[in-house]
Amino acid sequence: MDFHGMWGMGKMLRDTGAFFMRRSYNDDSLYWTTFKQYVYQLVTKGDVPLEFFIEGTRSRSNKSISPKYGLITMVLKAFFFSEVYDILFVPGFFKSLTILSENFGDIYAHFNRPISAREFFGDKLDRSVHSLKPLHMQEVTEQEKLLIPSLAHEIVYRQQKSNVITVFNLLSLILNHNLTKRKEPLTVTELIGEVNWFKGDNGEFRCVRVYRRHRKSIRDSFTAHKNLIGIEQDRVCLIENFIALDKMSPSRLKGHSLSEKTMSHSVPFVMLQIYVNPTLHYLIDAAVVVLILSCKTRLSEEELFNNYHFIRSLFSTEFVTFPPREKMEFDTALQHSINLGLINYMSDGHYECGPNDKLQDILISIIEPFTLTYFVVLYVLERAPLLIEEKTIIVSVQKILEEKINSRATFVHPYCLNLDTLNNCLNSLSSTRVVKKSTSTNKAIYETKRELVTEIKNNLGVYIPKCHIEEISITPVHFQNKL
Repeated sequence: MDFHGMWGMGKMLRDTGAFFMRRSYNDDSLYWTTFKQYVYQLVTKGDVPLEFFIEGTRSRSNKSISPKYGLITMVLKAFFFSEVYDILFVPGFFKSLTILSENFGDIYAHFNRPISAREFFGDKLDRSVHSLKPLHMQEVTEQEKLLIPSLAHEIVYRQQKSNVITVFNLLSLILNHNLTKRKEPLTVTELIGEVNWFKGDNGEFRCVRVYRRHRKSIRDSFTAHKNLIGIEQDRVCLIENFIALDKMSPSRLKGHSLSEKTMSHSVPFVMLQIYVNPTLHYLIDAAVVVLILSCKTRLSEEELFNNYHFIRSLFSTEFVTFPPREKMEFDTALQHSINLGLINYMSDGHYECGPNDKLQDILISIIEPFTLTYFVVLYVLERAPLLIEEKTIIVSVQKILEEKINSRATFVHPYCLNLDTLNNCLNSLSSTRVVKKSTSTNKAIYETKRELVTEIKNNLGVYIPKCHIEEISITPVHFQNKL
């Protein structure tokens, strides 16, 4: 509905076949029923494809979002009721890197192989149950509802694998690692060499779909992203501009009122991380395996999987995962990691870190902003009142992180301040019932199960650098919370 009242845009969309839907239906059962029937008629009687975004909203972090099941259930209803023979789902990926009147890259569109609902569900689905009642009395059964998530996640999975990894994504990955480790800035030649090394030696991840292995493509990316990266004395650096903030009441902010100093320093790092994020679909499982073994040295496969399960479950909202696929993805990550020399499989059945310490270091660095952010959230919740507002949590976490970022004692990645990551953490804890979310006077309230919070915080703390643990553990947290 955001586009409905937009001058020109609403009519143009409607003329091309688009229809509008509310963000929420609240208790308007008539609207809900009418909308479901409208979609049902489009599927059974319509003669044009129906396009929708399975995540239900936009991703501002360049990472996939867990699928929503509402629209896909409406679409599948016609198939479940045998009103159509089959429905083909075509996972699509669209990536735009262009701004009008500027040279800002390319646009990519990719259409994956269609998924047949009939073939996907196969004999797991019994549609004959709907022959016992008139059509107008039929509803989607509980068994059918249980089957829908597997199809929704398959669509997201295929979209992830269709993701276009450009030369600038790889360049950002290398540059981000160099900056977070506070190494000597790379020369252009060195950066080109590192990008070519990652592409050439790490093809095991199969994450690069668009890449031309020559200097010009990398030089072109500097031109396209001149607002973010620059070259000073032949060395590549982030461009940091002073950001003047408009005066705004703290009550209107979703989080903490960050200082101009913090914003000026943080924005380039956050922008760079957003270009790193598309690569994480391919690297996250190996990164988790490497992180575990770098901290716990030597583990059996069962012990390694248990630790992997803990981290992937905690990050289930951050990096889309589907429990039935977890063991398969773990096994794949193990094999990739062995092939790349990231880990070794020992004769006694245990695993330990392998000789490829350069790639190990890169993989650990890409996951550090997320592990640290989640740890600080848990640290705040452990010390919070049993009932606390969502905004109070976010403000407290951002205050701690801002202090650590500005102290520069150790490097804390500014992406830790990202509201999406903070919300993902709270949603993950809520889905696992570590905290219970409710709404009061339009404010989100969390009830904390402190023992569980402490347990998870201690388990996650194993993977946080000791310097960060020591700094955070002496940080006082003050709450002024009126519910």
